[in-house]
Amino acid sequence: MTLSNRNHLRLALLCLLWLLLAGCSQVADSGSTAEQAAPVRQDLSCSYFYFLWGTHAEYEGRFEEAADAYQKALVCDPTARYISSKLPLVYLKNSESAQAITLLMDNIDAEPDDTASRMLLARLYVQQKKYHEAIAQYEAVLDLEPEHEEAMLRLGILLDQTGQRDKGRRMLTRLVTRVPESYLGHLALARMAESSEDALASYQAALQLNWSVELCTEIAQYHIDRKEFEAAVELLNEAVRKQEDAEQARLLLALALLGQGQEEAAVAEISVIPQYRNNPELITQILSKLHVRLGNYQAAIDHLQALLSTADNSEARYLLGAVYSDLERYDEAFQALAPIGPEADEFEDAVFLRAKILHQDNRIDEAISLLETYLASETTARPTFYIVACSLYRESGRDAQALSTIENGFRRFPGNERILFEYGLQLERDGQQDQAIAIMERLLEIDPDHAEALNFVGYTWADTNRHLDKALAYIVRAVELRPGNGYIQDSLGWVHFRLGNLERARDELLYAIELLPDDPQIHDHLGDVYRALKENRKAVQAYRQALKLFEEGDKQAEVQKKIDALRKP
Repeated sequence: MTLSNRNHLRLALLCLLWLLLAGCSQVADSGSTAEQAAPVRQDLSCSYFYFLWGTHAEYEGRFEEAADAYQKALVCDPTARYISSKLPLVYLKNSESAQAITLLMDNIDAEPDDTASRMLLARLYVQQKKYHEAIAQYEAVLDLEPEHEEAMLRLGILLDQTGQRDKGRRMLTRLVTRVPESYLGHLALARMAESSEDALASYQAALQLNWSVELCTEIAQYHIDRKEFEAAVELLNEAVRKQEDAEQARLLLALALLGQGQEEAAVAEISVIPQYRNNPELITQILSKLHVRLGNYQAAIDHLQALLSTADNSEARYLLGAVYSDLERYDEAFQALAPIGPEADEFEDAVFLRAKILHQDNRIDEAISLLETYLASETTARPTFYIVACSLYRESGRDAQALSTIENGFRRFPGNERILFEYGLQLERDGQQDQAIAIMERLLEIDPDHAEALNFVGYTWADTNRHLDKALAYIVRAVELRPGNGYIQDSLGWVHFRLGNLERARDELLYAIELLPDDPQIHDHLGDVYRALKENRKAVQAYRQALKLFEEGDKQAEVQKKIDALRKP
């Protein structure tokens, strides 16, 4: 349609709109009085007109106009479920998630059995990393429709991702029992299976339902990880027969062949891949990496040394240094890494590895000296070097130099997130708590979803009994970003304790202990909660566990005082 024709159409539509609006207003006005309870009025022609308008606008990608039309359609007919269910999708297409969520919640309030709205709302919650809210919606769907395949699948995967692996596995087992043809159910179950037998059975079921090169490759990788090279070769040979350009499958086939000691066959497989076919250097590097993955270190060293004897290759040098480091052949590692200059992509990693080697060899002063040498020059200074040097100074008891080093890094790289986080930690260790929070909040201005910074600020506020509502919001967001993180879960329990939500605090801390059973601080926090709940026996048990796990004498003394206080008559 030409622009002129489109304008004529729009004009005709506007005329029709005027006529319809007149009709709508007449219907709305007739017979209505302030004293009468007005029933819901439906003007179906008006509603359908706006619905068609919205559909046309949506088809052409004018989502804001479509949303406006659908809203007007609902004014004409508030009972039109087919429109109210369509409107959130338009908001989503227009990147207006908040409005979509509000509408979906309104739809669910009006019709609690609306599983479609619940499923969409759950997916939006997952996108926003509000995992607990998403789980609640999926569970509500299954209460309404116990056989809902997608809800079972998504809930099982989400439970696993949030650290509830057993519950997730049970949900997926329920799915494949009720829907044996669920390919995605079998695949998800294979990936979280506890035993090899269960994993392979689920993989095989998935493969029979939907054979693909990608799935063959995944199963072959599982076999390779278990050193079952023959089974991997059989699967991968089938994959490359059916899809000759399957690069990942050929690389894995080369790895499996190397596991069987067939290096020439492995080289032949790599050589089939176009990007490596005429590049013997790349083939050598790939072979070396494959040998490293298999633990064939000497074979990898031989290949890399042969390559470096004919060309200076920084990637090969770094890989050789890493292999020597793994073998604790530190002098040879240093010799391989030293020539990698600042122009190389591997420079930062090479310097870090050299510092790590010196540290492992108990030569901390030499490691610090190495880093300071590179930090002295604008061309060789890197944020990582400041962070590592700060850590080494702190480890060797030179806290003032640690703080000074990271401050210098902050001045040189004021917007670097890793520098900011380390600077905040160091300020907190130095007793400058308010300054530490200020730095972490600066970091959160750059990255509002930095989970560790959110947790740091939230926990610090909770621990000092201030800004508790805001502390809770920060920590809840951190939990959403890092589900299953025991330290953040501990913070959630602690802020609820500070807020006086004792039973909620207990539950959150018990979950934190499931995640980190050997962390003394969590047991200590749980003891404080039980003491506040007047459950002294459980409090003593928690404190005793903390006492057993704490290594610092001052911490042990604090916990012992709590135990003694509870034992007094």
